[in-house]
Amino acid sequence: MATAMSIVKHDLPLTFDDEQIALIKRSIAVGASNDELALFLHQAKRTGLDPMSRQIYAIKRGGKMTIQTAIDGFRLVAERTGKYAGQLGPFWCGEDGQWSDVWLKKTPPSAAKVGVLRKDFTEPLYAVANFDAYAQEFNGKLSGLWAKMGALMLAKCAESLALRRAFPQELSGIYTTEEMTQADDVPTIQVEAKSMAVEPAGFDEWLTDLEATATEGTPALEAAWKASSKDFRKYLTDTAPTTWADLKKKAAAVVL
Repeated sequence: MATAMSIVKHDLPLTFDDEQIALIKRSIAVGASNDELALFLHQAKRTGLDPMSRQIYAIKRGGKMTIQTAIDGFRLVAERTGKYAGQLGPFWCGEDGQWSDVWLKKTPPSAAKVGVLRKDFTEPLYAVANFDAYAQEFNGKLSGLWAKMGALMLAKCAESLALRRAFPQELSGIYTTEEMTQADDVPTIQVEAKSMAVEPAGFDEWLTDLEATATEGTPALEAAWKASSKDFRKYLTDTAPTTWADLKKKAAAVVL
């Protein structure tokens, strides 16, 4: 007897015309080869996540493409299967291994755990994420959101692992942004007579606004760049030059 393949249910099947495919390659799957682009579009159609709405996107690291989505994308895919029945957790623990449903310590947790419930499973399927395996660091110190809300970021990693384990047919080969932040770590470089770069206060908020401005096109992005703090601009170009390059490509792809 033939076995039916699990297919994610969508309200409408995703289709892309030639113009949309060209736009996706320029702004969402930047640097992807034709084969990688075909794989990315296949995953988008399979999961029902819309790349034009930034629900799913591709990032090249070391010449290899990684397909990523936000944790909300994983939740949406799970919900659409009709078999998702909620979660248990998240739970956190320190080095003592004692699990807690809230993390109030100033130091980050050692691990986080989430259990996913499926309507056709008799037991929850748990996954554990270790802090050291996922935390993003720069020059030996926690950086970005991991420095500000490490417990939340780790919980999202554990949830991603659990959802992928519970729904492998739908989520295999796709990773959440939180799982991949450590892959974006900036290598430590020894520079004589120069101090380590220190993130200016308000940098994260400024970068978020700059990313939003990039969707308005090149003129808006350039105006926002020129009007911003020199400290912000220098920190970005010194520590993450590819981010600025990607923003310019994204803005250039906008049709005004």
